[in-house]
Amino acid sequence: MDVKAEAKKLEDKDWELKDEKLIKKFKFERFLDGIEFVNMLAQQAEKEQHHPGIRINYTTVTVVWTTFSTHELKERDIEGAKATDKIFG
Repeated sequence: MDVKAEAKKLEDKDWELKDEKLIKKFKFERFLDGIEFVNMLAQQAEKEQHHPGIRINYTTVTVVWTTFSTHELKERDIEGAKATDKIFG
């Protein structure tokens, strides 16, 4: 997989590629909707044993995918971003 090319494709789905990170903000009507999304994302991350950065700010959840141990974007991050979009629906 060409990680950079796949990351560019994700920019069409509102992911931002910045400094070897894929970043996206998800908006919800209610705070608890965002928390439910985070819980589903956490379950998926545990299953894959690869975890995103998550920031909750009231009804906005920001998700960051990168390989934190090496500070670079890898195939697992691309797959994580795609899975995040599926969870969001």
